[in-house]
Amino acid sequence: MSYCVNCGVELADSEKYCPLCNVEVINPKAPWEEPPVRPYPHHLENLMKKVDRRYFATLVALFLLIPVFVTILIDLFSSNGMTWSAYTASAMALIYVIIVFPLYFKKFNPVIFLSVDTVALLVCLLFIERISRGSWFFTVAMPITLAAGVFIISSVVLFRKKTVSFLLKTAFVFAVTSIFITLIELVVSIHKHNTVIMKWSFYVFIPCVVLAAASMILEQRKNLKEEIKRRMFY
Repeated sequence: MSYCVNCGVELADSEKYCPLCNVEVINPKAPWEEPPVRPYPHHLENLMKKVDRRYFATLVALFLLIPVFVTILIDLFSSNGMTWSAYTASAMALIYVIIVFPLYFKKFNPVIFLSVDTVALLVCLLFIERISRGSWFFTVAMPITLAAGVFIISSVVLFRKKTVSFLLKTAFVFAVTSIFITLIELVVSIHKHNTVIMKWSFYVFIPCVVLAAASMILEQRKNLKEEIKRRMFY
């Protein structure tokens, strides 16, 4: 019987290295030989089974149905009809499309699924407007949602391209953010006041434009970029 010279743990005859500290076994009186039967295999077998994505998605979908049925039953008994429970049903449907629906596919294409998410969000907002008897979908919700969808999808496509530098990607994000924020105030202003009144968006627009321009300039000045990297120990 041997003991580890480093940590002192008792070693089996089949051990060539200490299983605790990985130090080589040194015993001149009993040199190591490959035993006919090892107490454990040469390699670790992966016993983890792959999770069935579709089964998991179906299970999550069933769990999402629970709050829908519960709220509908409570709404029917308390209000003698479907009123506020419709909001819960639309929210669960939106969660299903955004989170559960992609699990049914082996390959994840972010452009396709983000486009589906944008359409699902538009349908959900239109449904909420109809049941609340509002008039804000086509004037506020739709343009802002479409703009946000285009912004996110274009950013994802750009960031997936390895040929585009990080500074150019950063400049794009700042530039599109400035346009998106300005669009939000423009749409809300026209919806509320029937005229264009721009106030708070300038506080976001100007810094974003400055940062986008700085990123573009820094990308063109390679010497300055290298100097900044050295200064930041990057």
